[in-house]
Amino acid sequence: MSLRAAVSTLKEKPVMLNLFQHLSFSLGRRTYSLPSMSVVHRPFLAFCLLSFLLCAPVPAQTVSFRDPIHLPTGNHPGHITAADINHDGYPDLLIANADGASITVYLGDGKGGFTQAKGSPVTGVEHPCDIAVGDFNSNGNPDLAVPSHGLKLVSILLGDGKGGFTLAPGSPMAVESNPHPHGIAVADFNGDKKLDIVIDSWAENKLLVLYGNGDGTFAPKGVKFDVGKWPYQRVRSADMNGDGIPDIITSNITSSSVTVLLGNGKGGFDRKDTPVPDAPFGIAIGDFNGDHHPDVAVCHYSGQGFDASKDGLSVLWGNGKGNFTLEKGSPFHVGHYPSMVAAGDINGDGIADIAVPNNMDNTISVFLGGKNGIKEAKGSPFHVGRGPESIALADFNRDGKADLAVTDLDDNEVLVFITK
Repeated sequence: MSLRAAVSTLKEKPVMLNLFQHLSFSLGRRTYSLPSMSVVHRPFLAFCLLSFLLCAPVPAQTVSFRDPIHLPTGNHPGHITAADINHDGYPDLLIANADGASITVYLGDGKGGFTQAKGSPVTGVEHPCDIAVGDFNSNGNPDLAVPSHGLKLVSILLGDGKGGFTLAPGSPMAVESNPHPHGIAVADFNGDKKLDIVIDSWAENKLLVLYGNGDGTFAPKGVKFDVGKWPYQRVRSADMNGDGIPDIITSNITSSSVTVLLGNGKGGFDRKDTPVPDAPFGIAIGDFNGDHHPDVAVCHYSGQGFDASKDGLSVLWGNGKGNFTLEKGSPFHVGHYPSMVAAGDINGDGIADIAVPNNMDNTISVFLGGKNGIKEAKGSPFHVGRGPESIALADFNRDGKADLAVTDLDDNEVLVFITK
């Protein structure tokens, strides 16, 4: 008997069941039986059945991918970003080659294929470690903002709308980040309709906001805002409280917290800290439970490849007002060295999912979002190339499901996994 038939039968007029009579039904591949019982009314039994189902285990959903597409990059590809940079409506790929002083650009064809853009790789960017996309010179074309690891520099690359980029006047520009920036995010934080950038100044427990002039340049000195201890990896921006004003989010590795700076639209912020398990590292924003409020995925990593004791994944549930609660069961188990995390709808159910590259395991862990929380996908972790470092999720073939693009440090390439 099916579940629907079982419940329908039990909701009929109250007929008494005989002693020792039992009822069985199927849910997916599982069959459940209610135990024999003495005389009860059917409506009451229906209530018991539905209560039982709420507690019944739900099998993990399977996720699978096609064989990967191999895209060569520069030396030591670290961060990867997916965005439409040539106005064709298809996501493209931007890869920061940490030891190659360059950005590799691949243009997507909307069918899961990629070709390297003319002029790629883009040179003149020392030790790029993150990439943010925005129109900094107000000409309608996407530009790039790139921090330099180990240097007090940020480079602005102006886009031509076709996949080509050139350094903006005065770029790379010196920034007062102590000792140097790791992450970068873009938004209009002061409401002047000109994009600004925010980077970390992690050694002094602050974030640095640099206000844009709208012509590809920025005010020479920015404003610093206090956060938790060591906002090391990575700063991001989104509207976390639904007021239409961009906010700033960062993890704080030493104080084991996530800071949300709620923007007032005039360049000011109100700080809220939420405690999380030890060593929060990379973060990603998405609605992982379908309640239409942004949540935060946090991967945990000690910062030392030999120490796997802190490795894990946590989720902070947002209430739409800038407050967060830690998901029960956090941190969840992942592989070794999960330094970054990404969000996207991998299974096409309308709820964001989570992907974590595990660098020293050569795997990717996938967790599916749902109304009752996250659950690791059946088949996860998935084996990839050597040294997966960063990951981007986007629908590369327009089938309604997010696909995966992963940088492999040791192979100097990007692997694109199209979701089946």
